[in-house]
Amino acid sequence: MMSDLHTLIKPPEDREGEGNDGRARRGARDFDRNHEKILDAAAELLAEKTSSALTVALVAERSGLSVVTVYNHFPGAQAGIVVGVSSRVMARGVQRYVEQAPTLSGTEHPRALLSALVDEFLQNRELINRALAVGIELAAENAWLPDPTDLSLRSIEMAGETVELPASAAELAVLQTTFFRGAMYAWCVRSVSDEEFACLAVQSFDVAIAVAEARHCE
Repeated sequence: MMSDLHTLIKPPEDREGEGNDGRARRGARDFDRNHEKILDAAAELLAEKTSSALTVALVAERSGLSVVTVYNHFPGAQAGIVVGVSSRVMARGVQRYVEQAPTLSGTEHPRALLSALVDEFLQNRELINRALAVGIELAAENAWLPDPTDLSLRSIEMAGETVELPASAAELAVLQTTFFRGAMYAWCVRSVSDEEFACLAVQSFDVAIAVAEARHCE
């Protein structure tokens, strides 16, 4: 199960191993380096309160790369870039949870994952708030933050190995993600404080349990 969690934070491809040709390997390294430059530039722009918009042109200028190169990496343009930047923040949260996981048991697993994600969001407050705002505008293009349901599923499955849960891990993961996203939205529009967001987000697992219990008691 831990190996499944690790796959969620690995790059989508291991380009370093592509072929035996030296030029191919150098090309792969250049590709990865440019990819990170683009994401770094986009993250800087999103984190800047003075930046009014995130456009491919601005990202290209900040990264020192051409507009064509940015589109080669992110054919979905703004939507793909927002998802890419957000994925990096979430990946750091997942990594923190993965490092803790061997010491956890039962329902500590989903709570620890949620807590790690919240900590990363709070450390990148302006970036995540801007990414959420842009994502809402681009929701029709599926540019909302990466779906954390799979992350929730794995941590809840691990909880279920030692405690009895009131519903399947899949059902609880959907419920937890729904409440977690609600807390994120409220935080994004400044309806709740950082402290309230942290509390509500981590409690999304407990709310999912309560809702599942109520459903199965009907």
